[in-house]
Amino acid sequence: MNELNYLSPENGEFYELETGLIAYRDNKKDYGRVAVLRMFPLEYKDEFLSVRTENYERRDKNNEIGIIRKLSAFNALQQEIVLRELEKRYFVPEITKVESIEEEFANSIWKVETTAGKAEFTVNDMGSNLLNLGNNKIMLTDVFGNRYIIPDITKINDKAVKVIEIWI
Repeated sequence: MNELNYLSPENGEFYELETGLIAYRDNKKDYGRVAVLRMFPLEYKDEFLSVRTENYERRDKNNEIGIIRKLSAFNALQQEIVLRELEKRYFVPEITKVESIEEEFANSIWKVETTAGKAEFTVNDMGSNLLNLGNNKIMLTDVFGNRYIIPDITKINDKAVKVIEIWI
């Protein structure tokens, strides 16, 4: 049985490569570029972070270097490096306004305003790509795998609510 390896400021550090990518070294080895993944992305944004070698495969159990139990245990610079990496990986704009939704065959074409600006995207098979997160919060995944959050469906237009309610 494998033991969990918890990463801490005492046993290693994160640093940035010249390319702006994140890297990790511990007391024994410099791993170079690494990936940081949230084990529970919706519940614990800064806790239970899996640090893996660069060329990881989700099926490969031997690529995990260790787990960060709480990012707050690291100093401000280390936290900033890891948080920037997480922001890139988990970029999920919030939809602030739904301008229109057009149904076309099994697709829904959304024109929206988000926290990252205006966007137009297509959701195929709403039943599989609309996730009810509870408390009126919805996550949509477009045909390219990009995710969008509607933080509160009661605050968007009635037509959009009617489309969403069919699927939740």
